[in-house]
Amino acid sequence: MKKTLLTLAMTFMALAAGAQAQDYTNYKWVVGGTGHFSQSTDKTGDNVTNKLREYRIEPFVGYNINDRWRIGITYGFSLDHRYELNAAGQLSDIGTKRTYRIGPYVHFNIVKYKHWILFAEAEAMFGYSPRYMNPGPGATPGVGGAPAMPGPGAYDAKLQTFDFTIKPGITYELDKHVNIDLNLNLLGWIYSNRKETRLDNDVVYSNSSNGLQLDLLETSLDEYWRNITIGVTFKF
Repeated sequence: MKKTLLTLAMTFMALAAGAQAQDYTNYKWVVGGTGHFSQSTDKTGDNVTNKLREYRIEPFVGYNINDRWRIGITYGFSLDHRYELNAAGQLSDIGTKRTYRIGPYVHFNIVKYKHWILFAEAEAMFGYSPRYMNPGPGATPGVGGAPAMPGPGAYDAKLQTFDFTIKPGITYELDKHVNIDLNLNLLGWIYSNRKETRLDNDVVYSNSSNGLQLDLLETSLDEYWRNITIGVTFKF
């Protein structure tokens, strides 16, 4: 499914590549959004299969200051859904974490060739995850789709985050009103600050990190797919 969606998107852009380039800078306002879906699977030594499905959507609105600079605001929603499949083939719903994000962004067009644009984008996002459960490493899958029994390390928590990122991307101007965007979260600079509050004892765990993010040498196509989002921008 993932390969099919990516192939269709690239084919769609290639079919329109022969169109004559035009100047579309008269359109000041833009609205659009990016979307992402991925699924990863790993197996533990006791023949338990862990599956993580991630859904993410980030609509945005922006204003073109000129043909290179745009400012705007982004809203994000993501859903992380974790499952376990034990050796007997019993599937359990381990838990779900919802994350809401909002923040401003700055978009800069680096270089343009015909309908293709290489851009960089900086965004400062504030995030919040309401109450969710971490099942712990000793979680026991339920029977017949029943919820899992938490392990000894299980806890309920909520999460607050602040992330500042600078990352590249590629745009294809399909026509004077529509752009197709590929956001390449494989390379960039990131600052992240996260605070997790354990609800059972109100203990706050925090950590922060910053530095160059370089994910060009991933071990699988799934890892690349997790770092690429496809979006659409409408200009008016």
